[in-house]
Amino acid sequence: MARDTVLTISISYVLVATGMIYAQHLTSGLLDSPLDLLYPGVLFFAVGLAGNFYHHCLLSQLRTTKQGGEKAYKIPTGGLFGLVTCPHYLFEIVGFFGFAMIAQTVHALAVAAGTAAYLAGRS
Repeated sequence: MARDTVLTISISYVLVATGMIYAQHLTSGLLDSPLDLLYPGVLFFAVGLAGNFYHHCLLSQLRTTKQGGEKAYKIPTGGLFGLVTCPHYLFEIVGFFGFAMIAQTVHALAVAAGTAAYLAGRS
């Protein structure tokens, strides 16, 4: 991955995390939502994290080197690759929506929706 992409993504994660923490701070004095989404949110987040990790492991096994020193790439198989083009993106989106369910703020929901739109555009 190019350095500029790594830098851009890293800065984005720092800014998003800072915004979410600040949004939680702003809502600390407000009444709690009557709908408790903590446990479903934790479940969504855990499934998203595990699915993303699993599919990244499948993708990392595709990088093999031929005898001549060239890299050979294959079409991914296993997991949800037969059903979804980029299942690691799908599970990342699930994880972000799980976090939004835990936070229950408009900012966290906007981050999840923005992440979904960004990753849908990349796939």
